[in-house]
Amino acid sequence: MFTNQDFNIFKAPTLSERMTLIQQQIDPKFEEFAQRALPILNQDGQTWYAHVAKHLRRTVYPPDNTWVAFAPNKRGYKMVPHFELGLWEDCLYLYLSFLENLKSDAQQQARWTERLSNQKSAFLALPETFVISPDHMEPAVLALNATNFETTVTQFGQKKHTEFSVGVRIEKGDARFGTPALDDALCDALKQLQTVYERIQAEQE
Repeated sequence: MFTNQDFNIFKAPTLSERMTLIQQQIDPKFEEFAQRALPILNQDGQTWYAHVAKHLRRTVYPPDNTWVAFAPNKRGYKMVPHFELGLWEDCLYLYLSFLENLKSDAQQQARWTERLSNQKSAFLALPETFVISPDHMEPAVLALNATNFETTVTQFGQKKHTEFSVGVRIEKGDARFGTPALDDALCDALKQLQTVYERIQAEQE
């Protein structure tokens, strides 16, 4: 599905050139992945939807990354926990994300922080190759360990403009690009993250 050549889209210097490449080359692959991801996600009894990034607010600078998000909400995804598959110039990533949009007020912020904290063991039981992303709009990640988990979740609870994402990051040049092994790895990661998602959702019931 995804190949190492896909990263070349970020070499396009202008907004129009890069957007053309994203729409012609990357978005169809996001839609293709959705055909595999949605049946997996729909097994939880909800109806999930794919939201491919359109970058409509950009008028001058080309996007540094692009993505498709999966959420049980047809109208949007930022206001609920969701899964996000995206591409930076040096990696492909798949995260379970909790963005600042969840924290509409102090009460909601406290509730989501508690839910994340309660599932510490579930997060830390994920494979050691999984990482924490403290900001889905920045490529930097942290190792998934107890210290980084506690630090990031604490910040999520104390500061409005903070977020928490966990998942896999597959570096450009990985031998799995261009092979079925990459698709299988993404679906496997999605299933593992879905298990954590379902435990968090169960706390709301």
